[in-house]
Amino acid sequence: MTTTPTRGALPPAPHRGTLTLSEKVVQKIAAQGAAELPFVGGLRGGVLGIARHADSGQRPRASVEISGRTVAVFLDVALDFPADLAAQSADIRRHVTDTLEHTTGLQVRRIDITVRALTTEPDRRHRRLQ
Repeated sequence: MTTTPTRGALPPAPHRGTLTLSEKVVQKIAAQGAAELPFVGGLRGGVLGIARHADSGQRPRASVEISGRTVAVFLDVALDFPADLAAQSADIRRHVTDTLEHTTGLQVRRIDITVRALTTEPDRRHRRLQ
């Protein structure tokens, strides 16, 4: 017995086509995932890396390597200090992994984090929704 699809019903997954995400999109999703954590910021200013400084209002920089259905993520971040940097790094990895896997369906193979700056209380700008 063959059934005809009802109006608005999706055909089976193998017949729907493909979805391709560019590396740039995956980079932005990874950077945004890290920026959602209150202790993570990015860097701004400077030319060729000189005179760059931490800014909690900036997103971290991310680059990715996609291989099939897996992704490796490389993040440059500024972190709040003093704090447990190992625990903050573990939180970043967990949150970015959850964000990427939920949003893109890719499996996160690894996340390398480079801490480019540490921010202290006077350096922080409080984030707020606008």
